[in-house]
Amino acid sequence: MGMAASQARYLGLTARKTNVEYEGQQINQARTALANQSANTFNELLALEVPTAPSTQDYTTLQYSYQDGTTAETITDMTEITDDPNYNYLITHYHYSDVFTGVQTKLANPQVVIDTAGAEGAIDRTTVTYDDANGTYSINGVPVNQYDPLIEEQRTNYEKICTDFPELAKAGAENVMVYTDTDGSMKFTTRDSLQKAVEGTADAVNYTVQSGVPTYVGNCKVSAYDATDPDQKAAYEEICEQFPTENFATSDNIYTWEYQGRRYYASLEDLTAAAISAPDATKPTELQNKLTTYYAENIETKIERTQRAFVDLDESGRPQSIRYEDSSVTFALKTETITDENAYNDAMNQYNYDMQVYEKKIADINAKTEKIQEQDRTLELRLRQLDTEQEALQTEMEAVKKVIDKNIESTFKTFE
Repeated sequence: MGMAASQARYLGLTARKTNVEYEGQQINQARTALANQSANTFNELLALEVPTAPSTQDYTTLQYSYQDGTTAETITDMTEITDDPNYNYLITHYHYSDVFTGVQTKLANPQVVIDTAGAEGAIDRTTVTYDDANGTYSINGVPVNQYDPLIEEQRTNYEKICTDFPELAKAGAENVMVYTDTDGSMKFTTRDSLQKAVEGTADAVNYTVQSGVPTYVGNCKVSAYDATDPDQKAAYEEICEQFPTENFATSDNIYTWEYQGRRYYASLEDLTAAAISAPDATKPTELQNKLTTYYAENIETKIERTQRAFVDLDESGRPQSIRYEDSSVTFALKTETITDENAYNDAMNQYNYDMQVYEKKIADINAKTEKIQEQDRTLELRLRQLDTEQEALQTEMEAVKKVIDKNIESTFKTFE
């Protein structure tokens, strides 16, 4: 019975030792995997490229310039040429100058108001006649009558025109004449104006009420473009030259208004389209589509030219004077060291960003390495525990084996 118990104990110790050895092998494999991860992390660290801070020297160049009267010219490129004995460089230079330029802009929610409005026109003096016998005037054979405020249509139109043209009201209602023009519209004039036309001293002036006329853009009062105004005419022509295919250039009706010291222009077609674009008919000036508007003003513009020139060089090879092919004037060159601050700042910002990325990667790698080392230390500690346990098992197995050997000897040995 003692032998059987010892044998069972020995088998149990053998199985336990085998398990310890197997677990040790597993730990060694895990440590090998951690070692591979550590090697990969180290290789990743080696592959990182340390960002290099930019140098101001990389963004610093020599710049040549000269003064042509009141204009400061700057040279941007000097290419040496050999095909012309009189000139040795092809020079690209520029200066800034105010250029009268037409500009297109989109006005959001313009709040265009379309209404009726008084309009002023001219009557050719040759079409006005006076009948002495009847004391009446005619225009193109159409009789002109005295304004009658008792006729509602005449009174309504007259009052509207007087709102827009107070000079008609100042003439006095008794001096106002009315007639129906060849286009069927009711028009007003004055007896004094007709008399000047009959005398041949001036064309007569007439007034009428027009419908579908833009009257306001926002809070700005709109008026018809006046071709006799030299400033308006110059702006109109420049805008048409800049935008020849737009509605503005092809429209026969242009309107204008002032806003914050700048005069804007727009075509009747664009104004009308904006006015009818409000989604809620009960709020016609709210949420209108963008209005295409124009203006013209002096805009600082870069003027650049490329010319042949003779450049005189000093003993060190640095340009000191220049004379262009289309001029007899020799300009003294001014040499400056120019640093592109914007480009340098951009490069420095990029460097700071790259450094942050680099330091983040270093921190990530260090954190990963620390985690691997912590896991390896844990496995190493467990491996030492298993080694101690294995030694204890080995010692106990040897003791049990001695007991078994002694039992065998005492049980089965017959003779000394």
